[in-house]
Amino acid sequence: MSPSADAGLRVRALADQAVAAALDADWPRAIELNTKILEAAPDDVDARNRLGRALLEQGSLDEAKAAFAEVLKAEPYNSIAIRGSQRIAQLQEHNGKAVATTTKTQPRLFIEDMGKTGILRLINPAPAHILARYSAGAECQLREQEGLLAVHARDGELLGFLEPKVGRRLIDLIRTGNQYVAAIVSNDQANARVAIREVFQSAENASRISFPGHHRPAETKERAYIKGNFFRFGSDADEELEDIEEGVEDEAEAATGEEVLEEAESVEEPLVVGDDEDDAEDEEDE
Repeated sequence: MSPSADAGLRVRALADQAVAAALDADWPRAIELNTKILEAAPDDVDARNRLGRALLEQGSLDEAKAAFAEVLKAEPYNSIAIRGSQRIAQLQEHNGKAVATTTKTQPRLFIEDMGKTGILRLINPAPAHILARYSAGAECQLREQEGLLAVHARDGELLGFLEPKVGRRLIDLIRTGNQYVAAIVSNDQANARVAIREVFQSAENASRISFPGHHRPAETKERAYIKGNFFRFGSDADEELEDIEEGVEDEAEAATGEEVLEEAESVEEPLVVGDDEDDAEDEEDE
């Protein structure tokens, strides 16, 4: 094997380890691994983006800013670096600090599982400099608050509320035994979103769907599709995306950490929750 091929394999192996470290929220390890990659391959844009993210998580804003700036020199329209730079600007303007993501990211949380998963917009979101403290993929909590369902970060900070109709439905399902996990999808105040996934359905709710509108055929309702670059499966990417659009999610675990943590913010349309038929169901429940 030639030296260049051997170096390429080493960089690839380090990249896999760096992605795993990000998924595990092991930021010191992620910094170490991505730094090693850049020593061997200084032009590796993905590694520099991962390094910027890990430095941001650790609170090293100036170093993270420099990492994203290097990416933008090579690729001025790199969306990950642009978002990272904007987030740092918000934090520095308000003397803020990122809240480190400490929980392992669950890639499957971001995949549409018809009826069980929703990617939902927040209403009345927190100020931009507050949202900037939290990363895509960070776990959050659902709490009932004055008849609405509030979304809080793990440290208790209020991030926003779900739409009243969606919130009321989930409040009722939670009261009757359902359990959910939630994570931030986008910390952009203009389009703040969270992913919510049903992880337990009580016997009392056996005939009820957490996210109505997600279980009908595509031609009868609007559907949200995750962009093709959310999952990168090599030459078969287009075929795999078609499978995902048909509701097949078994390949979710193939998504890399950087794609889940950073490209999750690029979901362009929220999953639809509720329509006229759902209104009728809600009225029957009442």
